[in-house]
Amino acid sequence: MLTNQLAVKYAQALYELASEKQVLEITEQELRFVENTIASYDDLSTLMYHPQVLAQAKKETIHKVFGQDIHDFVLNFLLLLVDKRRESILPAIISEYATLANKARNIVEAEVTTALPLGESQHTALANKLSQVTGKTIVLKTQINQGIIGGMIVKIGDKLIDGSVVRQLATLKKALLNNEVTGIEVTD
Repeated sequence: MLTNQLAVKYAQALYELASEKQVLEITEQELRFVENTIASYDDLSTLMYHPQVLAQAKKETIHKVFGQDIHDFVLNFLLLLVDKRRESILPAIISEYATLANKARNIVEAEVTTALPLGESQHTALANKLSQVTGKTIVLKTQINQGIIGGMIVKIGDKLIDGSVVRQLATLKKALLNNEVTGIEVTD
């Protein structure tokens, strides 16, 4: 819980700075670049997130790896996290920052689960339909789960639209089990 609260505070501070400099999108791209680079290299990930590694070693690594590729204020932000021993919450900060930046840009992420991959036209049609319904620009994050058999599950924020075949079958089963059989009639 404390980690999430700290991530929100750091993300808010970075968001305000990026907004002031009018570089919301660039900052998000740079943060994603940092996150993906750290995640891609086990040694770098270990060095950055291990609590026993000296702060100076982490700061030197940040300068060498990212110094030429990111804005100074993003670099300084990363160095501040190391100074405050908060580098372990960097992924949570990046996630919170993306949420804040998307809200400012009127963008909402929709998590879509389907049994089979969506075609390009289906992907576009779904994004357009959800945009019409919400009044916001929708970015789809798709995942495949063959366990839903068919249909799709869409989650936008705290709203869930479950149009999966599995849910429909469960609803039908419940309805059939709740119906009382009053008598059996045999006809000729």
